[in-house]
Amino acid sequence: MLRCAKSFGTQLVDKNMRQTWELLLAMTEREIKARYKFAVLGFLWIFLNPLLQMLVIGIIFSFVLKVPIPNYFAFLFTGLLVWNFFSMTLLKTTPSIVFELGLIEKAKFPREVIVLSIVLSNLFHTVMAFLLFVGVLAVIGQLIWWRVLFVIVALVWLTIFTSGLSLLTAALNVRYRDVNFIVQAIMPIWFYATPILYSLALVPERLRFFMNLNPLASVVEIFHWALVGGQFPTFSMIASNAVTSFVVVVCGWCIFRREAPFFDDWI
Repeated sequence: MLRCAKSFGTQLVDKNMRQTWELLLAMTEREIKARYKFAVLGFLWIFLNPLLQMLVIGIIFSFVLKVPIPNYFAFLFTGLLVWNFFSMTLLKTTPSIVFELGLIEKAKFPREVIVLSIVLSNLFHTVMAFLLFVGVLAVIGQLIWWRVLFVIVALVWLTIFTSGLSLLTAALNVRYRDVNFIVQAIMPIWFYATPILYSLALVPERLRFFMNLNPLASVVEIFHWALVGGQFPTFSMIASNAVTSFVVVVCGWCIFRREAPFFDDWI
């Protein structure tokens, strides 16, 4: 009897997990298709948007301010791809639970699927953009192939951190709607506090402490080093950024799971 009960429980868990994954993939596919549904250029905007940003910012910082960074346009484009994934995901996931009120009221399902489907859809677009960029670097002969492996590691780190922070802000925003406005206000500050427009080598030593608190600092620098050269982040920075990321992910997951049963009441 105990064995049968255990077997049934295992099958039930497996079935629920399978249904959750199927729902997650379905919602991710919906997000991917909806993003450029009526756009003439479609998926090209994945590459064109950061390209236009790179040209405008690059001209100012390279020719006017004369930032002393070799291959500055490629350096800038790499950082913008990382930032666009992070910022666009966080800005969309934070109010996502509130926006999906109709879906939440109609069916019972793991609420985190709403948030994670947005993360995965943006990840898909980002991966496509990076593949195009890596192809360009390979054609012009500026790619060191063994370093591309670090891009995968950095992308996994970025995705996990973004997912954890998204779950945290999405859960808190249901109860405190100010969270969405706080996120919108913080993003421009966070952009300039991340080594996207500049390298860590240009940051004064007295300000390096703040970089150790910013998980995106190590991620962006690993991308820079892997694709366009530069300095690999120090072990102390990677360690402190990894600890910060871990704390954010754990807090995000735990708080979301704690608040999820009460979303209906607060919405």
